[in-house]
Amino acid sequence: MPTEDARLDLTLADDGALVLQGEIDSYTAPDLAERLSAQPPIEVLDVSGVTFIDSSGLRVIVEAHQARSSAGSRLVLRSPSAAVQRLLEISGLAGHLDVA
Repeated sequence: MPTEDARLDLTLADDGALVLQGEIDSYTAPDLAERLSAQPPIEVLDVSGVTFIDSSGLRVIVEAHQARSSAGSRLVLRSPSAAVQRLLEISGLAGHLDVA
């Protein structure tokens, strides 16, 4: 069960990637969704620092991916951590999302 200390840091890197550090869960997923819906659109998510992700976090990523695809662009998940990679594999989405 998530604690009150669970948090997610969102930082824009020099190359325009959104770097995520921490946990993506029902408490932090709305912050990520808000940032991914803002302009200019984020095209790369660096998820190397994600220590935990649940279905609410995965839903936000899938929705952003679908929105980018519909707009003719893409959302790339860069350097997935073991936690992210495991969820992508378990959910069957590893082959459907752009992972680099």
